[in-house]
Amino acid sequence: MEGPCFVIGNIAKGKDLWDRQEVISNIWKTLEKSSILLKAPRRFGKTSIMYHLYENPKPGFKTFFLNTEGMGEPQDFLSALFTKVLSDSKLRGKLISITQWLKDIAGKVEEIEVADVRLKIKNEIGKDWKEKGLYFISKLQGYDDRILFIIDELPILVQNISRRSGDQSAYDFLHWFRSVRQMPELSHIRWVVGGFIGIEHILEVVKTGTKVINDFSSARIGPFTKEDGKSYIMELLRNEGQISEIPLSIVDNFLELIGAPVPYFIQILVKESLYEMERLKQKALSIDIINRAYREEVLGPASRTYFEHYFTRLKDYYDENIERVAKRLILEVAREGRVKKTELFKLFRQISKGELKDEIFSYLMTDIENDFYVFYDLQDKSYSFSTNILRDWWLRYHDLVEE
Repeated sequence: MEGPCFVIGNIAKGKDLWDRQEVISNIWKTLEKSSILLKAPRRFGKTSIMYHLYENPKPGFKTFFLNTEGMGEPQDFLSALFTKVLSDSKLRGKLISITQWLKDIAGKVEEIEVADVRLKIKNEIGKDWKEKGLYFISKLQGYDDRILFIIDELPILVQNISRRSGDQSAYDFLHWFRSVRQMPELSHIRWVVGGFIGIEHILEVVKTGTKVINDFSSARIGPFTKEDGKSYIMELLRNEGQISEIPLSIVDNFLELIGAPVPYFIQILVKESLYEMERLKQKALSIDIINRAYREEVLGPASRTYFEHYFTRLKDYYDENIERVAKRLILEVAREGRVKKTELFKLFRQISKGELKDEIFSYLMTDIENDFYVFYDLQDKSYSFSTNILRDWWLRYHDLVEE
């Protein structure tokens, strides 16, 4: 198979990472001058792009990839980071002499399980994580090449620290992390930090303000362009469906149903449409087959897990009161199709019953936009769903929120 394949929910590599070369090229250009805060809604291919940077470093860069989603303490972050660095034989040779405890542990990196090494380092760091973390990272100043740390889902780590140890601990971690990035002797180190949730909301909660991230250059990953979306659909149909002749009307119908050409949604509908064609024992794909696959399969109970995280993450992210308000605002946009900002703000005040400050509305709508629930039209000053598929799914399963 020469073209892209279905990689729904998994990291896309090689030929499956479709048409992101311009984004990747711009990231490397930006890294020449600064670190990057990479923003993208969930399922937009952010992790795939970050993993591509890790596996295909620009000459002169040594890369390390770290997913922090399951971590809950600064010690988790540092022990994982230390283990990654110590797993590199060249860097390990420079670092094992800095302190006896690290030398004892580092000598076993290749002999025992990585999980055991991480646990030993975490236990040794203990409450002194600020000092020992700074000491360790400062020793990287003698490395000849540039170092790129790629950190996925850092906002979730900060949120987890806040919930487990309190806002002060998250506050301390964010300031510590910024101080490390600002060290002149570590100017050869770059960071790509990614997350699917709005970090600004978290910074507001832990009261750091955006000053702890203002040294990052911000980069956002969006959907495909319409033309790139069409090309992607055609290549999937050719490669996965072995369809050589694809009428333009078929491709247009896919995009009409999906809305904004997000690769994750494209894959789901193309896959289900091909399955539906097989089930009906048809030799050609038709608009009727695609529409049926959309109604009965993509929006059907069996495919609910494709999208459920867009709903459940609201409970993970907000307290019960704000969660209820967020769901109601999203539902209003889904029901009406397009809602003026002023009308949505009136609804916010009505359903929050004075229990939420007015400025919460702005943060809330920004977070909802970041998750690609809705799009804000600056000229029309209104909100609407960017993806038809998410709007239809929301109305199918969650049009039950109390008025």
